Amino acid sequence: MKKKLRKKSRKAEVRIPFPNMLAVFLVCVTVLGLSYVWFSARCNSLGTEITKLESTYRAACRAADIEQERWANMLAPANFERALKHHKLAMTLPGERQIVRVRRGSNGEILRLAYRR
Repeated sequence: MKKKLRKKSRKAEVRIPFPNMLAVFLVCVTVLGLSYVWFSARCNSLGTEITKLESTYRAACRAADIEQERWANMLAPANFERALKHHKLAMTLPGERQIVRVRRGSNGEILRLAYRR
């Protein structure tokens, strides 16, 4: 004989209904929280990168200023004469016939050489 299988009564089970709207709300809050943490971390990393780049830029500007100052000092007339004497160079201004001037033509024409003759 077959044993009778007893069907479980659904009334005997305790079921707690979980509302769908609450599940959607919790998922949205979780997604928003995780995205906030990700954006915050990304902003912090970009901020540190910008700070490093700004310090590099400031260092490059300082180096450029120092080089411009050195160049200006080298081109000062007294220092220029001192450098010429140090290297034993005898330089004079060019003569009238040694000067070559480059003129731009009107309406964007090709550059022309204008010799003084």
